[in-house]
Amino acid sequence: MGLISGILMGMIFGVSLMAGWLQMMKYRSGKRIGKAVDIKTLSTLNRDDLRKICGDNYPEWISFPVFEQAKWLNKQLSKLWPFVAEAASAVLKESVEPLLEDYRPTAVNSLKFAKLSLGTVAPKIEGIRVQSLKKGQVTMDIDLRWGGDPNIVLEVDTPVGNIPIQLKDLQVFTVVRVIFHLAEEMPCISALLVALLSEPKPRIDYTLKAVGGSLTGLPGISDMIDDTVESIVTDTLQWPHRIVVPMGGTAVDASEFELKPEGRLTVTVVRANDLKNLEMIGKSDPYVVVHIRPRFKVKTKTIDNNLSPVWNETFELIAEDRETQGLTVEVFDKDIGQDQRLGIAKVRLSELEPEKPKEVNLRLLVSLDTLKVKDKKDRGTCTIKLLYHLFSKEEQLAALEEEKRILEARKEMKEAGVIESTADAVDASASGSSTTTGGSGIMGSVGRELSKAGKFMGRTITGHSKRIE
Repeated sequence: MGLISGILMGMIFGVSLMAGWLQMMKYRSGKRIGKAVDIKTLSTLNRDDLRKICGDNYPEWISFPVFEQAKWLNKQLSKLWPFVAEAASAVLKESVEPLLEDYRPTAVNSLKFAKLSLGTVAPKIEGIRVQSLKKGQVTMDIDLRWGGDPNIVLEVDTPVGNIPIQLKDLQVFTVVRVIFHLAEEMPCISALLVALLSEPKPRIDYTLKAVGGSLTGLPGISDMIDDTVESIVTDTLQWPHRIVVPMGGTAVDASEFELKPEGRLTVTVVRANDLKNLEMIGKSDPYVVVHIRPRFKVKTKTIDNNLSPVWNETFELIAEDRETQGLTVEVFDKDIGQDQRLGIAKVRLSELEPEKPKEVNLRLLVSLDTLKVKDKKDRGTCTIKLLYHLFSKEEQLAALEEEKRILEARKEMKEAGVIESTADAVDASASGSSTTTGGSGIMGSVGRELSKAGKFMGRTITGHSKRIE
């Protein structure tokens, strides 16, 4: 009897233990499935959704990485870098030297590379993001960091002699966009488009040193090189501007991928209020410079001794990409020496609706890089009126031709000494009777070209000035 009862008790205990284990496994499985569902739901939420759910308790450590790591690519790049650096050095010298010539001021006879080597340290790829934004294209954004050891020496030819200037401690922080245009024939890629994304803004840090001397005895050289580098990056390398590289083996029309005008921005500089006074005696003599691209700067007349001037001058500027470009507005104080900037502001073109006028009251800042701004004092405001017009196909082609004429006209103005650099803003008075009427020689030729180009680029419509390229 005791044996039978023991067997029964053992069987009951064993069945109970097995049932309990099965129940526990079922419970754990249900919990895992529930967590998986919750995680999948959370993975579909973006930053704004989480902020709505968490409110003030939103944890700042939560991140949304959009770039994938590419450690394997960094290893391969380090091995290939000696060969890549040699080829890239030759390409850079060939492509950048003509730009240095275009942007150099007339006070410098020539500006070219005496030495150019990218060194032995390869760039580091922090991450890669691949997208398919358009049919037939693959877009790759590369988060690039480079603190290399290049040997770059610029030869600056001035009236006092040749000055070799070395760029040291070069550091580059940027996101490079590479667009692959696909083809049906091998190698399956017809062309590459390469550019630097405007957001985040490309950052290039370096130190200038005169070889065998000091830059302190050469006032203005350092600022000239800084301005030239910034203008070249903004006007030729930063998106939507791009470098088109046709791939061998496939016939391709490179002009199809080049930057084209998208629309016309009509800018009316109305007035400024409460500008900062930089004069020891009297008041500042302000004027305004506006541009979308540094190569096409235009400016208003100068109003003497006035901190709340009224201009009411209107210009027309070309935009190539409304989604990424912006209008830069700078207010300067006209001075005997170098003009001083009173303030700067920027308006994104994406904030404008086509064919809908908009008046904007801009608060002027010391710099657009707010992280470097130390002077927090109020610098006044500038009021402008904006109207964006999208080009038709015919207008686009016409604007492209007029843009080319204007570039040629600016080069002639530089050679004639009217402007120091092709990236200089042109004063309204400089395009008066001496350059816009018939005339002869270089000035007459420049005036005629500016008159032709005025229909689409930088034409002064109202105010006292006549025509600006």
